[in-house]
Amino acid sequence: MIPNPIHKVLSIFQSCEVRALLMGGQACVFYGGAEFSRDTDFAILADSYNLERLNLVMSQLQADVIAVPAL
Repeated sequence: MIPNPIHKVLSIFQSCEVRALLMGGQACVFYGGAEFSRDTDFAILADSYNLERLNLVMSQLQADVIAVPAL
């Protein structure tokens, strides 16, 4: 079985102290629902400190921002 990468993402969010809410299909999967999703949806607290922490998360995950303007 392929491990769900959301656990890694949530762990890094927590260690970097990013205030966020997991939403959508991945939230259903994380809590044991049968939904299937290929993306991850978050509501992010948009204050300057939290956005700095989010940039740290993105760096640690080697993630690229796509389909949205730069923060």
